[in-house]
Amino acid sequence: MSLFLEEVSHGLSKKNKKISSKWFYDYRGSKLFEQITKLKEYYPTRTEIKILKDNKIEIANKIGKRAVLIEPGAGDIKKISIFLNNLDTPKKYIPLDISEDYIKKVSKTFKKKFPKIAITPIGYDFSGNNKLPFKILPSENVTIFFPGSTIGNFNKKDAIKFLQMLKTKFKAKKIIIGADLVKNIPTLISAYDDKKGVTKKFNKNILKRINSELGGNIDLNSYKHLAIYNKSKNRIEMKLKAKKNNKISINGSNYSIKKNEEIHTENSHKYTIQSFKNLAIKAGWKIKKTWVDDKKLFSVHCLVL
Repeated sequence: MSLFLEEVSHGLSKKNKKISSKWFYDYRGSKLFEQITKLKEYYPTRTEIKILKDNKIEIANKIGKRAVLIEPGAGDIKKISIFLNNLDTPKKYIPLDISEDYIKKVSKTFKKKFPKIAITPIGYDFSGNNKLPFKILPSENVTIFFPGSTIGNFNKKDAIKFLQMLKTKFKAKKIIIGADLVKNIPTLISAYDDKKGVTKKFNKNILKRINSELGGNIDLNSYKHLAIYNKSKNRIEMKLKAKKNNKISINGSNYSIKKNEEIHTENSHKYTIQSFKNLAIKAGWKIKKTWVDDKKLFSVHCLVL
């Protein structure tokens, strides 16, 4: 049984139905997310890019010489390009992404742009317990680049585990990480429920993948895209709400989804500077430096041991 099938079967069998957001990202899902990052409503990407551009020399200095840069969940690998030329003789760059086809394709463009930097793109699910598909020497200057607001997809306990894992499994000495900040609710909601409906397609891509890869029979039009803000948990929750009773068949197994029942597909936690600092400390890291935009929409942090 594939991991995708196993997780979907488990998630749809629960009383509170849930499928991990990592399954958004096949090739189509990755391309849809690229489109989301360019939307007017989606402030995180352009804000973080401005922070990285404005502070690229300082970021490069914090990373230091001969860095081995590893980017879990690398996506379109555009953000690292911002400060790469400012680094002091980087040793290599290893972008990891759950969609192997996508990461290998975007890496070809990267190689043309940065011919002197050794790049090894790898299809790898960093959320699993799989052994690393490459070797790291303890003496190397391993720096994790984790931009976007991906840390927000984890609940607090799992975020701490993830940050600890970067230290133990990846042998990281430093982390450059993005974290979205708490702000007014309308701004947050519109970022996850855009007028063009790209986020709706992205959310439903999980259902599309179930149909194409697992032989499912889901009618995508029977589900409504939802993005709500859970104030008590400081997070956006994305869900797929059934418009009518559904009987889903997947690989010979059947699941009943009642009208108005929801499948929880993603959380995106928002932080204050202090709450993110507390999270880092609990995971055994210290914040060396924090960079924030003028409107205080987004933050980038340098974590050290």
